[in-house]
Amino acid sequence: MSRTGTALAVAAGVGGVALNVIARRAPWRHYPWHLVGMAGGILGTELPVPTATAQLAATGVAAALGAGRSKVGAAALALSAGAAVATAALQKPANDSIRQLQGAVDEALGRGAVQLWAPKPALPGRFRRAEFIAADGVEYTDGQRLDVWRKAGVTGAPVLVQVHGGSWTGGDRRQQNLPLLAHLADQGWVCVAIDYRLGPKNRWPAQIVDVKRAIAWVRANIERYGGDPSFIAITGGSAGGHLAGLAALTGNDPAFQPDFEDADTSIQAGALLYGVYDLAALNDDGSTALRDHIRRVMIDDEADLRAASPIHRLGPDSPPLLVLHGDRDEIVSVNQAREFAFRAREVGAPVGYAELPYAHHAFDMLASARTVATAHAVEEFLSYLAKRRG
Repeated sequence: MSRTGTALAVAAGVGGVALNVIARRAPWRHYPWHLVGMAGGILGTELPVPTATAQLAATGVAAALGAGRSKVGAAALALSAGAAVATAALQKPANDSIRQLQGAVDEALGRGAVQLWAPKPALPGRFRRAEFIAADGVEYTDGQRLDVWRKAGVTGAPVLVQVHGGSWTGGDRRQQNLPLLAHLADQGWVCVAIDYRLGPKNRWPAQIVDVKRAIAWVRANIERYGGDPSFIAITGGSAGGHLAGLAALTGNDPAFQPDFEDADTSIQAGALLYGVYDLAALNDDGSTALRDHIRRVMIDDEADLRAASPIHRLGPDSPPLLVLHGDRDEIVSVNQAREFAFRAREVGAPVGYAELPYAHHAFDMLASARTVATAHAVEEFLSYLAKRRG
């Protein structure tokens, strides 16, 4: 039995150290390993206490099986226990994310406009789609559908449009940003989650044209679902952050509204999560990997890279934007958000930026303390703007 215990202790110790390295340093930033790193990073930084508890349980089982009878086993037990403590310590920066979020809201709205508090994490079941779906799979343009989220009896509510991510080639309106959609719907908002044409089959500007068509549909139809068409905000993460940001910054641009140039596609505010804002930017290592990927899956003309980049659309008349990014993002570099925020400040665009410590790409897929705090901050930011406009 001691041999089994030692093997378990060694596996737990090595696994715990590896998880800490991935969670704290995000060492893998190239396909396909960055996907493994993202999964491990989210597990370690968004659920650190349950993960540490599981690690300690494995350590206890290994000890019960006699791992401590050998020097190797005893050392492995100590390593595993230490890794569990280090993992649990990642709960503090997750809890402290409210500080960065408060700073971003203050930057965008002015200090004292909104006072955030630290909400308790919700159970995953609290984010069920079925609880809030008022319309499922409405076709807003040929072959593209949207869902409407709301509480029963809501009228005259501000509206949020959600654009999913997926590297411009995948994803679905039913899969992403569910905690935020559920939270806003619960707070009396009407939320609309949309699909759009995906690459590489559909080339640019099909993606942004569909987002614009969805906005036009919302403005023309959302009153029947209890929404107020005079205030439409937009959100999205990753590729969805790119499209949401571009839509927010190109309201009524006829170049992206073929055959519906007269439709009002203006956006009153936005919340952008771990998005891509400069499609022509070099990767952190100086390579052109991002640009090359975009050329493969979406954009044919090099000149379109700039026109499709939100960073080049910022100006003093831009709608207020809340920009959030994790500093351990292994898929979309945090430098995308940093440069976007810098440019916004340079041109006087109303943007608030928060860099969330130890947060990885798509951190909000889990019902963590950071995810719930982020949903709370976005809701308070957007609600303040909606009330002022009203």
